[in-house]
Amino acid sequence: MKKLSFLLGSLGGVMAGYVFSNSKLRAELMKAKDGPSAAKVLGKHLAEDGQTVAKEVQQLAEEHHLDTHVAHGRKYVQKYYKNARDEVQKFLSAKVKDATKVAKKAVSKGKKQVARKMKSMAR
Repeated sequence: MKKLSFLLGSLGGVMAGYVFSNSKLRAELMKAKDGPSAAKVLGKHLAEDGQTVAKEVQQLAEEHHLDTHVAHGRKYVQKYYKNARDEVQKFLSAKVKDATKVAKKAVSKGKKQVARKMKSMAR
C-alpha cells in the first residue's frame, strides 16, 4: 500500500510540475472564475500536452520498477488467498466432523430413549 500512495503522490507531483512549468496554463487558471471552468482549462491543456505528461508518467513508472512491484504484489495476494482458503477449509472440515459426532450421539441417545419408552409402555 505504501507504494501505491507513493505512486499517487508522485503523479500529483508530476501534475504540479506540469502546472508550474506551463506559464500559459497558470495564467488561464488564475483567470478562471470557479472550479468547473478551471477544470475545463486544465482539461484543454492536458489534451494538448497529454503525450508529454504520459511520457513523464511512463518514465516515472519505469524508474520505480512499477511492473515488478505489481507482480510481487500479485504473488503475495495469491499466496495469502491460498493460505486463507486452506485455513478456512481446515476449520470447516473440523467443524463438520464435530457436528457429525454430535448428531450421531443425539441419534443414538434418541434411539435409547425411544426403546426405554417402548419397554415402559409394554409393561
